[in-house]
Amino acid sequence: MRKITLLFAFFISLCSFAQLKGIIKDKDGNPVSFATVIVDKTQNGTISNEKGQYELTLRQSGTYTIVYQFLGFKTERIVVDFQGQSIERNIVLTEEDFQLDNIVINVGKNPADEIIRKAIKNKSQNTAGLAAFKADFYSKGLIKTLKLPKILMKNVKVNDGDLKDTGIDSLGRGIVYLSETVSEIQYQKPDKLKEHIVASKVSGSDNGYSFNTADESFYDFYENFIDIGEIGTKLVSPIANQAFSYYRYNLEATFQDGDAVINKIKVTPKVKTQPVFSGDLYLVEETGAIYGMDLKVTGSSLQEPIIEEININQNFFYDDKIKSWVKRSQNLDLTFGVFGAKVQGVFLSVFNNYNFVPEFSKQTFGKEVLSFAKDANKKDSLFWDSNRMFALTDEEIHDYHFKDSIKTVKQSPEYLDSIRRKGNKFDFFSPVSGYCYTSPKRNFTFAYDGLISLDKIGFNTVQGFYMGSGLEAVFSDKDKKTATTFRVNFDYGFASERFRSYGYVSHYFAGVNKSFVYVKGGTQIKQFHPSNIDERLNAVFSLLTRKNYAKYYNNEEVYAGYSGRFLDESLVLNTTIGYEQRKPLFNNANGSLYSGSRSYTSNDPLQPDNFISSPIDLHHIYKFKLSADIYLGQKYISYPDQKIYMRNPDYPKIQLYYEKGFAASEDNYNYDLIAVKLNQTLNVSNKGQLAYAVKTGHYFNENNISFIDRKHFSGNETHINLGDGYLNAFNLLPYYALSTNKSYAEVHLEYDFKGFVINKIPLLNLTGWNIVVGYHNAALSDNKPYQEFTAGLSNFGIGKFKFFRLDYIRAYNGSKYVKDGIMIGIKKDF
Repeated sequence: MRKITLLFAFFISLCSFAQLKGIIKDKDGNPVSFATVIVDKTQNGTISNEKGQYELTLRQSGTYTIVYQFLGFKTERIVVDFQGQSIERNIVLTEEDFQLDNIVINVGKNPADEIIRKAIKNKSQNTAGLAAFKADFYSKGLIKTLKLPKILMKNVKVNDGDLKDTGIDSLGRGIVYLSETVSEIQYQKPDKLKEHIVASKVSGSDNGYSFNTADESFYDFYENFIDIGEIGTKLVSPIANQAFSYYRYNLEATFQDGDAVINKIKVTPKVKTQPVFSGDLYLVEETGAIYGMDLKVTGSSLQEPIIEEININQNFFYDDKIKSWVKRSQNLDLTFGVFGAKVQGVFLSVFNNYNFVPEFSKQTFGKEVLSFAKDANKKDSLFWDSNRMFALTDEEIHDYHFKDSIKTVKQSPEYLDSIRRKGNKFDFFSPVSGYCYTSPKRNFTFAYDGLISLDKIGFNTVQGFYMGSGLEAVFSDKDKKTATTFRVNFDYGFASERFRSYGYVSHYFAGVNKSFVYVKGGTQIKQFHPSNIDERLNAVFSLLTRKNYAKYYNNEEVYAGYSGRFLDESLVLNTTIGYEQRKPLFNNANGSLYSGSRSYTSNDPLQPDNFISSPIDLHHIYKFKLSADIYLGQKYISYPDQKIYMRNPDYPKIQLYYEKGFAASEDNYNYDLIAVKLNQTLNVSNKGQLAYAVKTGHYFNENNISFIDRKHFSGNETHINLGDGYLNAFNLLPYYALSTNKSYAEVHLEYDFKGFVINKIPLLNLTGWNIVVGYHNAALSDNKPYQEFTAGLSNFGIGKFKFFRLDYIRAYNGSKYVKDGIMIGIKKDF
């Protein structure tokens, strides 16, 4: 009886999830990708895949009218009699009978312009019914390589695995990432969007949490500006209020869809390098509503040279209840490449089962913007067969099977143990290259950095050539989600003949506060102001030009501290207390590849020509530090086992800092410092980006504190900026020139026009460069303000290699001109 019941249940499930499927082609036999397939007068629909294949789930027996639609083709309707078994219907779509005969063109008037003006005028009317809704959402994300150089194929890792484990073939082609999501979304104008992911799967991944969400597909061309993938470039919609400043329009054809007359309009940018689209826009004749679009944007328009092109295709349907055209599906197809590699990303989305009269409360849209159901990554194949809105291609089916089989093998105890034993193997080169041991239960790891550890090899004039290594042991409990780390680093300076070591012990607690405690201590060589110059850059200048910008002291210290996150991580607290003993250091090395007459300066930043002086004497001090980072308006993503918080760009980050030096070897070294910092980046419509950082501080009881504890402004004498230090440092300020123990304020402003100005200049508008202007000010209570005015070019370079930034700087002390210069920068995130 039990077997009969199971068979009956299985039969019912097959009937419940039976499908109408087939292939959609044009009259020449070419597949029609991303065509809409929908049950007439319902919201039950699907989309054809890249091969033209479709699968539409029918849940109840009956007679259905099925509607097939795609931009540029006549709408087809067929009637099917569904009796619980799968049906196959292959469809041939014929091109629309485009017409221009009935259009009256008046001299001096462009009919397309009149249609666009209608679309702009009626935006509020055409979106009135879309102000709030609930909907079901399905998305499929695919990233695949089209070409990979051999050197990348040998060295690139994906999810800690070799490329061969991802299914990429010998020609460098294959799927790197494949995922699907099914979710429920809630939306309310202007920008409230909440998504609950019911199901999520990622090919070859154990956790199965996809990153392609509704937020990444919510591009509304009724808005004036579109930000694709949060790249940061505000693209102008073809029906933006100011669209005529950016586009030309041409009415290519009209056609009929039911009772609606549709206009096909060619959209052409006036300047291709501006933040604009090109392609076809389909608008309803009577209202100017969007019927569909097939638009593209280039990397030069996006200010991202490695992107070749992004295509966006959207399809809409008419909803009788709200008398509006509503988005049914979206396809975003992008290609990018650099260094001989070419990659394609395809992200397909379907919106289903709209409810335009949702009952939202004040609590509906809170801090949580995205959540995952507890079993979201554990849905079986029956679920996906009934909820998948795009039929899988053969390539995608193979990818799921291949990577799932690889995953099964890699998760087996035998494989994991073999990998562990292989990684634990100690060989002849381990003392030099390093070694790592993992215990059988993976709750303990031990690591030795080796003698050739690039971040611990260098040169400075105090130590000469130095090299170091480190040891680390980590004890973790995956069930309790706690970890204890022991770490010791050591180095040896060959010129100073001095060995130094520094240790660190920390324990991470489980819990929402993500708290950890630590104890650290030992002996280190430190710069008087560590933020002045990178150690590696200083070594390069020393060895090649005989310039030693970094100035050091010896620090012996011990500290105990705590860090924790509170109030939904809107408040991050850090506190520490400890002891320091500081000793002066002097140059011990004079080596360099530079053959000129230049000599190294001394290790005294205040007297660079005095080789027997130091800005400090031997002394000690106790310190207490307390800092609070405040993030206002944060939102978060809820995973089943954790929350991920996201900073809200509408608010500045606020940092409060208190430091107390006490019980020093000399009373005048004791002090109190209070400091505040605010920083934020703001988008100014599509006209650029404003960023600022403001810092201020005040010393109490600061009679004659140690030079180390003074406020040191970050300067630069190298004319090179590696990274993102434009809002934290001055460009031409000599190191330690403004060090103070008085009140101070520091302001950094920068405006990146993001192509807004340069796109209007002939010839230069072809470069894709950006104009950047800035202002920097250091105000001291005992000195005139130091000021810098900057103007330069970002995104600077040729072709896809626009990784540079070039600035001209002019410096003043008060109103008195000091000097000018050039700064060369390299983007950190290219």
